[in-house]
Amino acid sequence: MKRTLTLLLALCLLTPALLKAQDSKAIPGLKGNGQVFYLETFGWENLNDPKGWTAPEGFYMLDPKDIGYNWHWWPNDSLVSSILTREPPMRSTTAENGSLCLFLDQYNEGKDPRVDLDNSIVFPPIDCSTHGSVIVSYQTCFMCYNDSEYWQMLLEVSVDNWVHSAQYDVGWGVRHKGRPNNTSPGVPAIFEANISDVAAGQSNVQFKFTWRNTSLYFWQIDDFSLAEAWDYDLKLKFAEMEWDDKDDNTLASPIFMIPKSQLAGGGNYMNFRGSALNFGEYDSEEAFFEVDIVKNNQNVFHKSSEPKTIPTLIIDTTLIADSYAPVDFGHYLVTYNYQQKDPENTPADNTKTVYFNVTDSVYSHADNTSEENYNWGIEAYGTVDLPNLGHLVGSIYNIFANCEVSSISVYIAGGLADGSIDYCFKLFQVPTEGDDLTPYELLGTSYVIYDSTMIGKWITMALDKDGESEFLEAGDKVYACIEYSNTHTETAIKRYDNLKIGADYSFRLLDAVSVSRGDDYAAWATTGYPAARNVMIRLNINDHSNPIDGVDVGKAMSSLDQNYPNPFSDFTEINYTLANGNEVTLQVRDITGRVVLQQNEGFVPAGKHMLKINGGRLEAGIYLYTLQAGSFTETRRMTVTR
Repeated sequence: MKRTLTLLLALCLLTPALLKAQDSKAIPGLKGNGQVFYLETFGWENLNDPKGWTAPEGFYMLDPKDIGYNWHWWPNDSLVSSILTREPPMRSTTAENGSLCLFLDQYNEGKDPRVDLDNSIVFPPIDCSTHGSVIVSYQTCFMCYNDSEYWQMLLEVSVDNWVHSAQYDVGWGVRHKGRPNNTSPGVPAIFEANISDVAAGQSNVQFKFTWRNTSLYFWQIDDFSLAEAWDYDLKLKFAEMEWDDKDDNTLASPIFMIPKSQLAGGGNYMNFRGSALNFGEYDSEEAFFEVDIVKNNQNVFHKSSEPKTIPTLIIDTTLIADSYAPVDFGHYLVTYNYQQKDPENTPADNTKTVYFNVTDSVYSHADNTSEENYNWGIEAYGTVDLPNLGHLVGSIYNIFANCEVSSISVYIAGGLADGSIDYCFKLFQVPTEGDDLTPYELLGTSYVIYDSTMIGKWITMALDKDGESEFLEAGDKVYACIEYSNTHTETAIKRYDNLKIGADYSFRLLDAVSVSRGDDYAAWATTGYPAARNVMIRLNINDHSNPIDGVDVGKAMSSLDQNYPNPFSDFTEINYTLANGNEVTLQVRDITGRVVLQQNEGFVPAGKHMLKINGGRLEAGIYLYTLQAGSFTETRRMTVTR
């Protein structure tokens, strides 16, 4: 059944927003094939224009505060101000020809006080009269000052020359200095919204991007497109599970690596929750959410929800209130999946997979790959002309059974390696009762000078034991930390070239698992900037009881990501992770199984990598791409459009 009464905003994010629209009649011209019918890539460079660029006819700017600054074209280049911003070029699909940008630092640099903006760019009318559905999409990078309760980032849509308009909050719910969908600098997030109830069948559809009530950083937009919806298209918006910490008053994030001894307290993974949006033209009938856990290629847990109908443009959130208690050492693969009765047009976005591991000695919230180089210095850069001394970044660990700690491991992601930064590891006890709940130091290591050979590696140092403090008891809470000092006094170096720690986004965090302290943050910070991070710091205990598990770790810990962008017409990027170095081959087949493209990457070392496919050599259609690296093989689907 086709519905045309309710519009739901999908941000490729965790929290959607609902918009009510006027009733509309069914529109002829339904295609249901994902066809892109409007594309703006912002290739506006014009060397004959004094400002270096010219917007096409029909685009215009609004500046109600008359600050004299507004949206502008930006070349394929970094965004750099003297102190506040050092952003690499945005890696959008058509990055080479530039992007739309509002670079606030460039305007407010040196101003005291800074000026809050209220600026808009309006698109020329777009004819959607022959389209029975409209999906709006664009690629974006941004960083804002203060939380989104202060500023507004809006996409507005009108079909009557702005007499009325629909407003979409496109700020992604980010916090101070946050990024959309937790992307790394230069990596765009994809915004998508089904605006059929507003725009489908309309001949005069206008779009407006508005940013107001903030004074710092930047917003970039590229590859703005309008497309038809697919017939059957469920999109998994998020999937999560909890760790059972035996406290009914708290939510605990899942643990990536947990020592087997810490399971003695009865811990388990529970409350598996998923949310899917019906992005297609038709209702998803007999749709259900399912969770599988596999160990050594054997299914050890399977649960599914009762089938239901998910109307088009509606989000369904389902809870499977079961639990799974792992028993044996090894790697466990968790797969979340939404299915429906009719064949999915885009099945790749229905599924999410994560791992967790039962170890003998390693306790870790984060996995082995870094999605972000976490730089505490960008927030806690301190006083001008003074160094950063004794800054701390840590992971929070609850102790569920008595144990002896032995060492701490930290993934060093970067920083200026000129001999001016040194660090050590420290373990802090967090009091759980009494008048003074200030964490105090239990154990530590000696300081070492940070150098470039440490970048991209796990660094492990043994704690200096005293025969007593290394023994922790069930119920204890500790911070496993790296403490660093940076003797540079230049603010720009402290903000952007400070010591960086890896951060992981494999799990959806339900509580704070990271903590930081330093300079303006004299007290430990578990909210704000640190709260959204899962820093790669491990606590290692004295236990070496794990026999050979029989798991092919190279296969279990390698992964192949969905290509980006998808669908695509020119180039697309494919990210993958290898647990071990190996010869890598990528093979592309059409739906008949015929090999249409093969790329031999040669020997590729362990870690995260990216390769490109040139879609210009492929006909429009659906393809399967397979990555093979030793014993690891994985296949995903992609779509080429014209």
